[in-house]
Amino acid sequence: MTAMSIGLLLLLAVLCWPPRRCAPAAPPGLGGLWQDTAFVASPPAPMPHRPPETSLSVATAIDLLALALTSGSPLTNALSAVADQSAPVVASQLRQVTAALQWGVDEAKAWQGLPAVWRPAADALALAARVGMPAAGQLREAAATIRRDERQALQERTARLGVLIVLPLGGCFLPAFAALTVLPVVAVIARSVLGGT
Repeated sequence: MTAMSIGLLLLLAVLCWPPRRCAPAAPPGLGGLWQDTAFVASPPAPMPHRPPETSLSVATAIDLLALALTSGSPLTNALSAVADQSAPVVASQLRQVTAALQWGVDEAKAWQGLPAVWRPAADALALAARVGMPAAGQLREAAATIRRDERQALQERTARLGVLIVLPLGGCFLPAFAALTVLPVVAVIARSVLGGT
């Protein structure tokens, strides 16, 4: 077979080969990926990472509530405003209290369904209502109490972690210390005692 016949065969193969179907261009203004003639939606954008909500989030919300009450807002309006600026869990809990108050539930009972971390705020508001004094100062003290308790709990967890780390390290190093230090000394003493008898 000559070079000319090989070239003709290659040319014929290229011409007879089925054409490749190209994906149509996406219409202007539409995002996403197009494959053949089917539109495949692009994957949703990842949600921004939110830090986990802790009792410090509650303390911040209580500080904001004190600030809102200082400006003269009624309690339900202040709770709604703080809920709009808070993280999802804290916002949901504040909206629960707001709804209870709007339905005429007593202030002390409105906070009962919430976690125990809200107890200082509920006590501060109850005391302020009973005595007839502004609640902002009591709420700031409640937020400070929550932060102090969180600091103390963190210190206790850190101390406990130190003990938990020391135990496995001791379990690893003590056998090694015994094998490298104590056993050779015992072997030397035993050899000298047995050799002397």
